[in-house]
Amino acid sequence: MSAARPGTLDALIQVHQHLIRNPGSTETCAAWRAYCREHGCEWVTTWDSQPYRKTNPDDLSLPGHGRFDDIPQEALDEAVLQIVDTEGPIHLFILTRRLLDAAGFSRAGSRIQARIHEARARLGAQGLIRLDGEFSGRPEQFAVPCLRDWSNLPDALRQLDHVHDSELMLSLVRTVTETGTLERDTAMNDALHRMGFIRLTDNARDRLQAPLERALEMALVVNRNGDLEAGPKAFHRPRSPADPITSLG
Repeated sequence: MSAARPGTLDALIQVHQHLIRNPGSTETCAAWRAYCREHGCEWVTTWDSQPYRKTNPDDLSLPGHGRFDDIPQEALDEAVLQIVDTEGPIHLFILTRRLLDAAGFSRAGSRIQARIHEARARLGAQGLIRLDGEFSGRPEQFAVPCLRDWSNLPDALRQLDHVHDSELMLSLVRTVTETGTLERDTAMNDALHRMGFIRLTDNARDRLQAPLERALEMALVVNRNGDLEAGPKAFHRPRSPADPITSLG
């Protein structure tokens, strides 16, 4: 067998990365979430982007009750699951807002908040959702984040604290990988901008520290003399020849 020509491996790697970064129907975030729902995944970097998709309150079948306490438990649980399926991982503040809007209430008093907490805890105990602090999501939504444009949300909802670390990590990884090499603050600023946030404030920088450190620990990005570059795990894909989604591992 003749030896590979110099640069051949690099060229193959570049082609492989190009195909992953330009996803077909089996490489979208939705497709990978469906795969990981069945097979389990630790992390998948996804490469398609989408506007933030909001739950339609008319789909939740919650109106018509004089008190929030009058909503049947089954209906409330189903509404939480529908919201999670559409917007997860979703922060408790946004989840509460969606439930209030669908049920026709303007404010969440202590009794309403307690009921929503109970619903989250119940669904978490049943294994139907995963709870991570104030975030609720299906397990695969944490392992396979989708990059969303948050700019169409009202200011009260479009807050960095309402974005889960996994989505912030994804934006950082995508930003660094697609550019090549970036200084740390530039990577943070550009990652925020692509998600619909205006600029890198001191608070935003603090908020991004933990996701960035986690991305470095996972080798999704690497530190090269103070600058950030794509890490060896940025293009990793779960492998199983028998499964419909396969890739180079």
